[in-house]
Amino acid sequence: MKRLTQIITLALLLLMAGLPNATAQNQQQNDIMNCLRNYSLYREYYKQKNYSDALPYWRLVYYGSCTKSLMAQSKYAKVPKVVMQNGVSIYKHFVTDALTNKETDKANAYLDTVMMIYHKRMEVYPQDSARVLGYMGIDLLKFKKGSPGAMKKAYDYLGQAIDLSGNKAKVPILAAYMDLTISLFKDRIITNEEVVNNYAKLSQIIDAKLNETPDNEEVLNLKDHIANQFTSSGAATCESLIALFSPDFDKNKDNPEAMKKYVFWLKNTGCEETELYLKSMIALNKIEPNSAIAYDIARTYKKRGDYDKAIDYLKQAVNLETDGPTKSKFYLEIADIIFRIKKDLPQAKSYCVKAMQADPKSGLPHMLLGRIYANAKNYGDDDLAHAAVFWAAVDQFNIAKKKDPSLAQMANEYIATYSKHFPSQETVFFYTFKQGDKYELKGWINETTTVRIRK
Repeated sequence: MKRLTQIITLALLLLMAGLPNATAQNQQQNDIMNCLRNYSLYREYYKQKNYSDALPYWRLVYYGSCTKSLMAQSKYAKVPKVVMQNGVSIYKHFVTDALTNKETDKANAYLDTVMMIYHKRMEVYPQDSARVLGYMGIDLLKFKKGSPGAMKKAYDYLGQAIDLSGNKAKVPILAAYMDLTISLFKDRIITNEEVVNNYAKLSQIIDAKLNETPDNEEVLNLKDHIANQFTSSGAATCESLIALFSPDFDKNKDNPEAMKKYVFWLKNTGCEETELYLKSMIALNKIEPNSAIAYDIARTYKKRGDYDKAIDYLKQAVNLETDGPTKSKFYLEIADIIFRIKKDLPQAKSYCVKAMQADPKSGLPHMLLGRIYANAKNYGDDDLAHAAVFWAAVDQFNIAKKKDPSLAQMANEYIATYSKHFPSQETVFFYTFKQGDKYELKGWINETTTVRIRK
């Protein structure tokens, strides 16, 4: 009997211990049912765009414990996001009505609620933060345009959205951010350094998008839009960029990212003639040697008339370049400087030959070599040799237009000009040659050509 009493007592204790859990589960289930009932009621009004009648039921779902209760159930976990999205739509409708009725205070209060809902969404769904920050910026820009404080908040929200999204940032967000950047700069709320940095950041994102879809018209239009905004802003004059970059140049000259930024901005704002541009390229080339940068440095020195340094950097560009046609272009520029400026025809020829070897299909090295031969005055030991250089020159022009028909007009003009300097029949006969014979030019020209008589 005593044993039976102990068993019954234990059973009662266990039953009583389970009652609170059962009660809690029932209460939780009731809470979820109430939330879903109110959700269904407000959604019916919401679908009819009857936002005033939807609002009381929406509040019952949004406020209180509904979010927590629904999130705890996997099949209802997405419902709170829908509630927040609908709440934003409801209150934005009220904002619009209040502004239409010139009830500014009421509109501001409704807009504050919109922002509160956005913050709540980021708290509950942090993975949505980039998108929601973009919405916040766009809504402030839409409803409070003209308010400096609100515009600065919108600017900050859009900037955060872009930083979180990176290359996936949406075009309207990028466009709005650039518009705000320029507007705040004109109002002296942000500095020209921020304008430059923002444009650089947006340009990199746009370039990344175009690398994926080069023909994306929306992105191409955005690129033109922000470029026009930037160039017309007055934020990136040569003077302002030099004033901005120069104080930190020595500190940043070993930082490749800083030097790339300096080069990018100075080049894209027409400041290639400045000393800072040249110094920045030289510094960047020292850190990260690159044929394109070495070539740009050479061009800068060439414009300044410092041909020795131009040749040095062209030679460096050649050594760093792997593409044949590009290498040929560099060799050809060296040949041109040596020909026109240094007047060293044999050395100029040697670089023309290198250009031909680097790009056998190009006719340009032959065009230049023809001019070099034609300028070899008094070549050889007699009058026939002096005139024979023009045969060799015309040969090169003929090769040039055969390799590249687009050079035909220019080549024919040179041929017509230099054919006038062919020797006369008497001169050819005097040296025991006749039309069509082979003639060898020795020395640095070292060509075998064909005898031709001036017409």
